[in-house]
Amino acid sequence: MPNLRTLAFLLPLASLLGCASTPPPAPEPLGTLVVLHKSDATAMWFDLDARTEQLRAATGTGPHEVACRGELAVVCDYGAQDPGSTLTVLDARDGRLVRTIELGHQRPHGIEWLDDARVLVTSETSAALLEVDVPAGEVRRVLPTQAKLSHMLALAPDASRVFSTNMQSDTVSVLDVATGALLAQVRTGKGPEALDLSPNGAELWVGNRGDDTLTVIDARTLMVTATLACPRFPIRLKFTRDGRHVLVSCAQSGDLAVFDARTRKEVRRIPLGLTPTESAASNLLGRDFAASPTPIGIYIHQRAPLAWIAATNSDLVSELSLETWTFTARIPTGREPDGLGWLPAR
Repeated sequence: MPNLRTLAFLLPLASLLGCASTPPPAPEPLGTLVVLHKSDATAMWFDLDARTEQLRAATGTGPHEVACRGELAVVCDYGAQDPGSTLTVLDARDGRLVRTIELGHQRPHGIEWLDDARVLVTSETSAALLEVDVPAGEVRRVLPTQAKLSHMLALAPDASRVFSTNMQSDTVSVLDVATGALLAQVRTGKGPEALDLSPNGAELWVGNRGDDTLTVIDARTLMVTATLACPRFPIRLKFTRDGRHVLVSCAQSGDLAVFDARTRKEVRRIPLGLTPTESAASNLLGRDFAASPTPIGIYIHQRAPLAWIAATNSDLVSELSLETWTFTARIPTGREPDGLGWLPAR
């Protein structure tokens, strides 16, 4: 019979052996990336775990942005030479067309889900945000921004306020979602397009493509707290999920700028290192940026330390590790990828 000293030795050893035999937990599935192709008028479902394209679904002309929620993916049909005026609603499971919503307003672009039934959408030509009931297929409200070329939007975490960039007014409109009232017009740099709120809702960062700057706004007081240099052509920006960094697509230089959100300093530049396609010159931004891969759309994964950047002039999406700040994969796409969305694994 073992004595107490022997038992005292054997029990920790048994515990260690038990731990050693426990297999590590399986990695959480990454889900599916949804990629819009502006020139092809399609949306692609790409399985991030199997690393394969699942399907392509037809959209309206010139799809620019997509919002995914539950069983639906809603696409803004921006149009091409002729303005678009519809939303394409696709089944998130199989890409099937659920309905096409005629807005009665042209150039829909920025889009966010307000709840499980409603989206907010910008209309450039109407200088307004539209509240759209997706199941009913109807515009419920028009919220005037009182500014020119309202292009992108960001919704406060509690959905009480919505912010839109106004590219021809050099402002951000701030609206009360419940009442539709315009709360403020905040002056930015020239040609504001990109915007994102910090995860805690405290700061709004805006990319001004007309003067290569970023405007930092206190989202509560609506005061500008900083103006940062960011060459060349900052066209999209996104906070990382932990709020520590801001990623900025610089379309003209063909790289990704990374800012420390606390110090507001640019801490690195990451070239995409891609060659534009032969057809790039005929793309929407190809005339001016035909020599650049032209990064635009950014999506940051909900949980994994990964981001994806759409290179619209190279017909590729690049996967970026947010731990090593290196590209880990390239995803072939259709022509002129831009807007990105995400669906969880089923």
